[in-house]
Amino acid sequence: MSTHKGALLGAVAAILAVVLVGCGGGLLETLLGLVSLGNAVGDVRDLFDEGDNAAEFRVLLDGQLLPVHPAANGDLTLTGLPEGQHLLQVVKPNRVVGSVTMVTVAAGTSMDVGSLEAVHGGRITGSVEAEAAGGGLLPARRVLVVAIPGGAAAVDATHTEAITVPPAATYYAAYTDGNGDFSLDALEPGDYLVTAALAGHKADVQLIQGLVAGQGVRNLALELAVDPDAAYGEIGGVVSGSVQGGTQSLSNALLKVRLAQGFRPKIPAPVRDRIAQESGTTLMTARWFAWKKLSTLTDAGGSYQWPCMPGNLRLDCFAYGYKSEYQDIVVTGGATTFANFTLAPL
Repeated sequence: MSTHKGALLGAVAAILAVVLVGCGGGLLETLLGLVSLGNAVGDVRDLFDEGDNAAEFRVLLDGQLLPVHPAANGDLTLTGLPEGQHLLQVVKPNRVVGSVTMVTVAAGTSMDVGSLEAVHGGRITGSVEAEAAGGGLLPARRVLVVAIPGGAAAVDATHTEAITVPPAATYYAAYTDGNGDFSLDALEPGDYLVTAALAGHKADVQLIQGLVAGQGVRNLALELAVDPDAAYGEIGGVVSGSVQGGTQSLSNALLKVRLAQGFRPKIPAPVRDRIAQESGTTLMTARWFAWKKLSTLTDAGGSYQWPCMPGNLRLDCFAYGYKSEYQDIVVTGGATTFANFTLAPL
């Protein structure tokens, strides 16, 4: 290479570096597939009683259990969160007292969520099963379950628009474990619709009426039947984290796709009829839920695989303590799209 060409390329590189820095790193993040991050701080001392062990408190972000706990004085600091709106839940060891709030994280800043008040609530536990293509029910592993306040009144005949999931207002969320079991903790007393979504399947919905503080609903069952009219593909892969000298698999990492039009699963007539009878309410005829995001978690070995609607999608990957990344993928009906991630530590 001539000296003139080398100097020219060096100048171009220098200009590009200035442009990237001048853009606050936004262009560089786009080129590298990085997700902009921010922080959140708050005070949950209202949840603490004498003798509580801060290490036994549970902190969930959008239903994902994080490997972090409040400090003994009640201060809560969360770092490296993807920008955007999130559901933040903090739960005491008794699983019926906690706090819930919506937080909006901005890139490069710390969001002060203030003092979170304790809610003396109830608990809903149960399981999710999904019908296999060849028939029979299998545990639906690492599927998001949501509890939406309002009960049947949220989908009565006065409503015409589907409830977006996640909702803009407060709700409750948790993922099923490797056995398909879930626990929704510290729910404010009241009525709820509990549901889950899986591409290629119809929805199931359970109505909870009059949840009481200090009490719980056990063995709530959701069964997701195959929808023969729904097209879907699958997404699978492995999530690892960079460590000195190599990589390690990351369990409980979150994989998420955003759906502009939303996934609107069918609700079987028997489910509608059951809820109408239980509540004595005339219900809306449109599909009740529009899932704007579908997600799953990695297993103990860092692997994941779950059904998803076909299309050109952005797949986000988040593991607490690591830099979040995304990939643009194409999901095709009847096929599996593979996407592996190796996340760098913060």
